[in-house]
Amino acid sequence: MDVKYINPFVNVSINLIKQLCNVDVNRGKIYLKTSPFLAENVVIIIGIAGDFRGQVFFSMSELTACKIASAMMFGMDVPSLDEMSKSAIAEMGNMILGNVSTEFYNTGTVIDITPPTILVGQDINVSTKGVQTVCVPLEMGNGGKVELDIAVTA
Repeated sequence: MDVKYINPFVNVSINLIKQLCNVDVNRGKIYLKTSPFLAENVVIIIGIAGDFRGQVFFSMSELTACKIASAMMFGMDVPSLDEMSKSAIAEMGNMILGNVSTEFYNTGTVIDITPPTILVGQDINVSTKGVQTVCVPLEMGNGGKVELDIAVTA
């Protein structure tokens, strides 16, 4: 997978999570995942179509999702995920991919994104149907971690 398809996702994700949560975000070691793979307890899925296609997954623990939702709701206490906090998490994914699509557009690459889908549960098994999945761990200064999984084909 060409790095030109990866960098916009990574850069926008880091910058937006920093901005939304007011925490430092560091990129961990990038690696490939073999499909199917096990995801964390909370997963945001957004599809991509256009000049390239695939899916992007934001995978995190429920605790991390609660921390992000709390920050997005101006510090409101979020002890567990309810419909409002799931909506906030979904909006984070939507904001990231919206900005990513703008970055690609500015370089002459056109993509469309689907509305985000949220999965919450135990043992979430993700299959990308043979599409190579690049995982970029995003480590947050508050102890949280979001795995950015990019599965796209040109």
